[in-house]
Amino acid sequence: MSSVCGADPVSVWSFRNPVDVRFGAGRRGDAAALIAGKSVLAVGTKRGRGQCEADALLAPALAGAASVTWVDSVMPNPGLADVQAEVDQHAGQSFDLVLAFGGGSAMDAAKALAACLAPGIDTRDLAQLIARPGELVGPSALPIVALATTSGTGSEVTPFATIWDHANAKKLSLASPHLFSRVAIVDPELTHGIPMAATLSTGLDAMNQAFESAWNRNRSPVTMAMAARAIALAFDALPVLAQGENAAARAQIAEASLLAGLCISQTRTAICHATSYPLTAHFDLAHGYACAFSMKAVARLVDIHAPEIFDDLVALGAATSRANLLAKLDAVLAASGLAEALNAHLPDAAALQALASEMHTPGRADNFPISMDGGRLEALLADSRAV
Repeated sequence: MSSVCGADPVSVWSFRNPVDVRFGAGRRGDAAALIAGKSVLAVGTKRGRGQCEADALLAPALAGAASVTWVDSVMPNPGLADVQAEVDQHAGQSFDLVLAFGGGSAMDAAKALAACLAPGIDTRDLAQLIARPGELVGPSALPIVALATTSGTGSEVTPFATIWDHANAKKLSLASPHLFSRVAIVDPELTHGIPMAATLSTGLDAMNQAFESAWNRNRSPVTMAMAARAIALAFDALPVLAQGENAAARAQIAEASLLAGLCISQTRTAICHATSYPLTAHFDLAHGYACAFSMKAVARLVDIHAPEIFDDLVALGAATSRANLLAKLDAVLAASGLAEALNAHLPDAAALQALASEMHTPGRADNFPISMDGGRLEALLADSRAV
């Protein structure tokens, strides 16, 4: 058996995540003390706003704030123009904090608003902030209190926001250490009743992020330990949730999502996410399914060319053997409706191959420890579409 995490890629590592994390049923009640007497900009979807305002623990929390201004226009994969319109509308107001309530899209929009509405900022042009975050996003960014209502992105504990340039079918990333949430609350009860398709898609995203942090040049002993637990939890939870509502499985996948988010806050994602973004931009494939698209093919590459990664996950409790790990991955992907989603949204192999150049994204594809040059990415796409 290899040493934990192998040798060369992780012989030197660091870990920093400044988010105050609060996990467990009922923990959403902590929001009351965090927003009491504050001027709050609440960000979510219309459905999320209704859920928040009707919740027995959150409604009193909102009532205790000095003021609450809602941005409830968030849509899946928030667009650059739409978020900029909200920035422009609220630029003259003063807020103490941003309350991010929802899934990954709500978190992304909330981070962008927290950056753009910072007092004294040089520009409120979101495109400029995305292009030059190191210069323009600073400690004056509004503090964020994040309440996750889905189990997928782990965005409540990362400093990244995905904003989409829909006009040009491109994914943009706003990244800054100043966009870590001040407090992240993950209360599995907030995820109860999410429709099946969204549950499985977001759950696949969580599982994928755990794997992506493992087959990653930036992995460390800390991230590998969290990834192994996240994978084991997802393996248990997703087949159960594919059969219907289950509170225990909701708690498992919520923890898996949180742990995977903590992992990618350190490592970022890798090849599966690099291939996923054009699939979402061009074919409207839900993010979790887009990430899962290449997982079986990528796992086979890792098993052949970097088996020590899977050996380490096994040693840390993700599965009982490498063969068992791969078998469980296949079973979860099948139970989660991946094949059906791909058949409904993706075109033929030639159309996928035409997007290969968009999938060599720096900061994602180059985190993968196996070279994807020499036609290997194209072969990966063909292998993935054949699944």
